[in-house]
Amino acid sequence: MKLFRNNFTLVLIGGFVVVSCPSLAQTEPSGLYASAYLEASHLGSTTFDEIGNAGLGSGLRASFSSGLGLGGEVGYRYGNGWAAEFEWNWRRHNLKSLNGGGAALATEGDFASNMLFVNGLRRFVGQAGGWVPYAGAGVGWVQEIDFDINSAAVERAWSDQGKVGVQLIGGVEIPIDSTWRLVADARFLRLGSVELSAEEGATGRLSRPDYNPVSVRLGLRRMF
Repeated sequence: MKLFRNNFTLVLIGGFVVVSCPSLAQTEPSGLYASAYLEASHLGSTTFDEIGNAGLGSGLRASFSSGLGLGGEVGYRYGNGWAAEFEWNWRRHNLKSLNGGGAALATEGDFASNMLFVNGLRRFVGQAGGWVPYAGAGVGWVQEIDFDINSAAVERAWSDQGKVGVQLIGGVEIPIDSTWRLVADARFLRLGSVELSAEEGATGRLSRPDYNPVSVRLGLRRMF
């Protein structure tokens, strides 16, 4: 319930910021668009417990290297500065270190997710043919989130699905010609603490590692 309240508050704040921005949006042609992108992602360190037979114990702390991801969107511009889109996103963050009980337990593994989002965007359209800043928020559904840890030459995996998260979005669309656009944005995803059930090489679960990555994306958009 606490996580739901936090996520709901984040959506409300994001929505307030978007609708309270100065009304710079002018009319633009309505229509569909599709985008594909690559991303660099940052995931902060997290603490959690391993409950099961892996022998990792409690009070674990994991840190991660810079992550990579990719995805795509199909959206619709309403012609009045607003747009809605359906997004698919996959990202992975390589494990840099896992420590517990004063010892290094692992340096190989990853924390990855595959998610689907519905996003709402406010587009600030100025002079025709110019850059178009945008801001928005989205709600995402976890198709799969998994944490793989390779320790003592043993590969172990824990995963979950069905969790709901939220994201805030801010970026810019840069015209290339009448059809193609370059898009660059930042997205802050909040999934909160997760419970991951063992699926390979272990029993039990990982209890409440945090998954709140921030990503920077560069993509190509086709207007229809």
